[in-house]
Amino acid sequence: MPSYLYKAKKNFAETVTGRMEAQTQEEALDLIHQLGLVPVSLEEVAGGILVRDIRPRRISLKEIYYFTKQLGGLIKSGVALLKSLEVISTQTKNVYLAKVISDIALAVKSGRSFSLTLSDYPEIFSPLYVAMVQAGEEIGHLRGVLLDVAEFQKKQQEFSSKVTGALVYPLLMLAIGLLTVSFILTFVLPKIAVIYADTSQSLPWPTLVITQVSYFFQTFWIFLVMVVVIATIIFNRWYQRPSAKIIIGQWFLHMPFLRELVVKTDLVRFTRTTHLLLNSGLTLVRSMEVALPTITNPLLREDLSNCVGGLKSGESLGSCLKQSLLVPDMIRQMLSVAEESGSLQESLGDIAEAYEAEINETIRLITTLLEPAMILTVGLVVGFIVFAMLLPIFSMDILAR
Repeated sequence: MPSYLYKAKKNFAETVTGRMEAQTQEEALDLIHQLGLVPVSLEEVAGGILVRDIRPRRISLKEIYYFTKQLGGLIKSGVALLKSLEVISTQTKNVYLAKVISDIALAVKSGRSFSLTLSDYPEIFSPLYVAMVQAGEEIGHLRGVLLDVAEFQKKQQEFSSKVTGALVYPLLMLAIGLLTVSFILTFVLPKIAVIYADTSQSLPWPTLVITQVSYFFQTFWIFLVMVVVIATIIFNRWYQRPSAKIIIGQWFLHMPFLRELVVKTDLVRFTRTTHLLLNSGLTLVRSMEVALPTITNPLLREDLSNCVGGLKSGESLGSCLKQSLLVPDMIRQMLSVAEESGSLQESLGDIAEAYEAEINETIRLITTLLEPAMILTVGLVVGFIVFAMLLPIFSMDILAR
């Protein structure tokens, strides 16, 4: 139950303060009046912190998923929307999210629509989320839409987790390999190189190369770190420009193997989102407009945006997709047939499932090949360094014989 700190007047002279628990702010005011006090101020406390002192913070996708799942479940059980929001706000551990939910509940209580209130928090609820809720309100099936959104969020998180998780081990191996080589070149080799400095014997070229590289790392490692940091900052600022994303998008599409993976990944997001929006009652044009931001590659997004423009001018979906060079022929044919047969929603869902299975298999194959490749590469580099440093010792032993 929410807690409130209050300041009130007693007998219009004495000022008293206190803390009480109440379901709502109105109930707290009534309790203050029942005590014979005249309220001066009333502030809600969440987790021991005044609500007005709660600072905005990032809300994770998992927290939004749990909120949506709980809200849909409560409404499905027969609990009113306003009561459901109030219950969830008291049970949410994230104090900032609890404050947002409480503010949404107050706005809904004052007469604003739920979807319009959600649009006031674009950093938390995406345009896709708001559009789905709005569609659910219009067709009078909000509980079903919320549960569909929760299931959609779950699948998106699972898909992203598979992609991210598949790359964790190879990247970890790469990082460990780079650290190992850097440590050998910077700290180990300089101590071994002292042995060869006192001899008049000419060193083999592998040893000379490794020695020079070690000297460079040992002398300029601070400069190298600064260059990496500055380059990272410059790249991040450059990447914020739309032109940069177009250039990177073109680069991905010019890579034979990456092109197919990038296009399929974007199409999975787009088709699954459009399928969900169509099931919620939105039109095809509106569904595609809302789903367009889910596409990360700007060139593919531009192609499908042009397709939306063609639909608005009266063209069919099949004819619009034929103008795109990035959309595979199979998808164009399937959607053209589905549009004519009236089974577009089912086809979009089938495409998303089929492409997601292909992407998972591709990622599994990549990681299967990448892990031994990374181990072999690191092993060869370390082996070459060890061989280069031991080669003069073998040479001296041979000369001694």
